[in-house]
Amino acid sequence: MIRFGPAGIPIGTPGEGTGAGIAYCRQIGLGAMEVEFVHGVKMGEPAARDAGAVARKNDVLLSCHAPYYINCCAKEELKLAGSVRHIVSTAQAAFWLGATPIVIHPGFYMGRPAAECRKMVISTLRRCLDEMERRKISGVQLGAELTGKKSAYGSLDEIIGLAEEFGAKQAVPVIDFAHYHAREARLKTQEDYARILDKVEKRLGSSASRSFHCHFSGIEIIEAGEKNHLPISSNSPPFEPLARAWVENGWSGKAICESPLLEKDALEMQKIYNKVEEKNRDSAP
Repeated sequence: MIRFGPAGIPIGTPGEGTGAGIAYCRQIGLGAMEVEFVHGVKMGEPAARDAGAVARKNDVLLSCHAPYYINCCAKEELKLAGSVRHIVSTAQAAFWLGATPIVIHPGFYMGRPAAECRKMVISTLRRCLDEMERRKISGVQLGAELTGKKSAYGSLDEIIGLAEEFGAKQAVPVIDFAHYHAREARLKTQEDYARILDKVEKRLGSSASRSFHCHFSGIEIIEAGEKNHLPISSNSPPFEPLARAWVENGWSGKAICESPLLEKDALEMQKIYNKVEEKNRDSAP
């Protein structure tokens, strides 16, 4: 089973606030939502616990996106400390919400070798996990996102490597397929997607295929990688081949839509996936 949802409060939400957005997701038939803290964590404990209660009541699975201005391989200690603070504050809100994972942009190479950046990212994330343990924050995984800019740490191999380093209880890779399409290789066929799924499963085990978390949208591409997220109707990359790869390989998890159309495209992705799943059932011997 794959649950679909928007990155943030749905555009058509009646009323205001995260709780209203969660309830609206269930009303329109979506089973997931990512709570966006991209410009800072401004949700206190009472509001987070209330929103979490709405999610449980409506059977909507939550994740969170940490602030954009995180750099786990910054050159200055002040910026590293700030990144730890932003990640831990996101994890604290996620704990109150009952959400996992928290999606993180790991950082930037800034002219340094990937191996050097890896050491710094691992060190910074260990600081985060130590502080989370001190605060008794449990059940919240760190989700390093596959980044769309070639200047950023976060290739497919790099985020899988972080999950290998910390283990599934503490870290998972968050594959943004549009970012992969812009950064690493163009995605066109079911086989293109299947190669990604196969690499994840071979390196992280079958458990990675049973509770994955990913992002999807269309993407505008420039030489440096991603430029803008686009509706899925752009077909760049196409979604249906990914849906077929998920179904045929038996993957389960959450797919968050980062299209500008949010819930409209999340529903379209769900519709495509359900059709593929139904066709697969009908053709089974």
